[in-house]
Amino acid sequence: MIDFIQLFCGENDENFDLDVDTQKITREAIRVALNLIMKYELSEQQQRCIKLKFEEQMTQCEIARTLHISQPTVCRHLAVATHTIYNHLKYCAVALQKANKLWLEWEGIE
Repeated sequence: MIDFIQLFCGENDENFDLDVDTQKITREAIRVALNLIMKYELSEQQQRCIKLKFEEQMTQCEIARTLHISQPTVCRHLAVATHTIYNHLKYCAVALQKANKLWLEWEGIE
């Protein structure tokens, strides 16, 4: 799952200048959101494919053999799951950026 978290926290220009504590909070919030998206927005088969791809770093062919499905089916599961995750995390990232900005303004930092 690190790829998703990196996308929304690690290499984003808006987050690059944030202090370490804010970066940690942002990463944890994205991690929590990602777990909820995985649990409630993806099918069980999509979850399995995503976990094997990102946690076990398996290829699509290896995933297909493990799950006893075809490689094109794995490809579709990964594409739909990735699209779903990115779409949901985009909303989370925008909300977090706004919340971080408001918090910094409230603290008198910005």
